[in-house]
Amino acid sequence: FLNGKESINKNCRLCNYSNESQLHLMHCPALYMIKQYVALLLQAMGLNTSLIHPELTWLLGMTKTGQLLDPAHHAIIRIHWRHVYAAMVRLQYDGEAFSQARVKSDIARTFLSRILAYQYEKRLCFYRRRHSHAGNYRLPKSAAQQVKSLGDLRLSDGTLLVKADVIAVIEQQGISCAQLVPDLLSSSSSTSQRAPSSSSSGRRNNYSNNKQRQQGSITI
Repeated sequence: FLNGKESINKNCRLCNYSNESQLHLMHCPALYMIKQYVALLLQAMGLNTSLIHPELTWLLGMTKTGQLLDPAHHAIIRIHWRHVYAAMVRLQYDGEAFSQARVKSDIARTFLSRILAYQYEKRLCFYRRRHSHAGNYRLPKSAAQQVKSLGDLRLSDGTLLVKADVIAVIEQQGISCAQLVPDLLSSSSSTSQRAPSSSSSGRRNNYSNNKQRQQGSITI
């Protein structure tokens, strides 16, 4: 993905200032806004931004103290690099201008799709257990521990209550999170002091209606 020895022009495709390398991309000014947005996501998921190392965190998924990030935080880093490299390839082979705004939007959209996929998987796992002969249909505690930084996974029914701060950061990119169930108790004090938005109330109403329909189908 990087301009190597075989490349005639070894300058960074994004800033055209230094030789393109993984180390340079850790500090490339053309990626500053993207990294700021990813840092907001990490912070909303509970990571202290003072622990973010300019190289270790972005390249190896480690904090300044050498501690590995949890799976959810690490997933954000991987999604970030996937879309950065994809944009660099489009720039080189398709001539498409590199857009930090598009990369940020792609990161948020992919992150949302991964959350929904995880929730679907756990709900499906729950219903399989419920309708089996196992007797105990609660999800294991390890499942909730994996996504603790995202929100609260209810072991009783497989519903993932996503932190309100995480939803707010995703929605900064103009992406609707109506399919997510917000964990209103996890929002920060500054968030809780604000009046609830119409989209948040809509999510709560949709969730209540869906829950009633699910309970009705189970009863039948």
